[in-house]
Amino acid sequence: MSPTLFPQTLPVHTARLLRLFEETRPAFLTRFYLSGGTALSLHLGHRESEDLDFFCEQSFQPQEVERQIRSLGTLSQTELEKGTLNTFLDGVKLQFLEYPYPTLKSFIKWQGIQISSIIDIACTKLQTVSARGSKKDFIDIYFLLKKYSLETLLAYTREKYSHSDYSETHILKSLVYFSDADDQPMPRMCIQVSWEQIKKELVSAVKSIDLH
Repeated sequence: MSPTLFPQTLPVHTARLLRLFEETRPAFLTRFYLSGGTALSLHLGHRESEDLDFFCEQSFQPQEVERQIRSLGTLSQTELEKGTLNTFLDGVKLQFLEYPYPTLKSFIKWQGIQISSIIDIACTKLQTVSARGSKKDFIDIYFLLKKYSLETLLAYTREKYSHSDYSETHILKSLVYFSDADDQPMPRMCIQVSWEQIKKELVSAVKSIDLH
């Protein structure tokens, strides 16, 4: 039985672009999977999210992906680097990223698109927060902790990044460092919660972890 998804979290222009991908089936869909905040919002239904982050475990040619999507609409602000394509397609921000870390759980297939599992997105979110703590990322982790304990998510994160430079201590410190995020605006929420409540819950979750 497939899990329930929440497409109502997608702004109109993002939903329209995903329907276009479903109709035209660009070749990148066979290699890439949707991850990040928008994928998590589809899983949890907690907030609106418009950017589309596509990951690929193997190396790829950014110029080839750009060629595939160029015929679908208007591209702007395109940046090409090794293993990365950042662009806007009809106003929707797209990222295509080489992400050489194993997927721990099976993808969900929706509208012809492979969507990362909640567990895999959670691991990525914890790593992201350790590098830059945006308010959206803290909000996402707050809602992830409604489904899984922080101890469980850290165990999965250790597994996913076992062959990389991974610091659990740094992740835990980053989870309670809110200075950069405090002044950022709240996203449009589908489930209402205050920023103060989010911070309180994250501090409590980190305190529950025994670092030995």
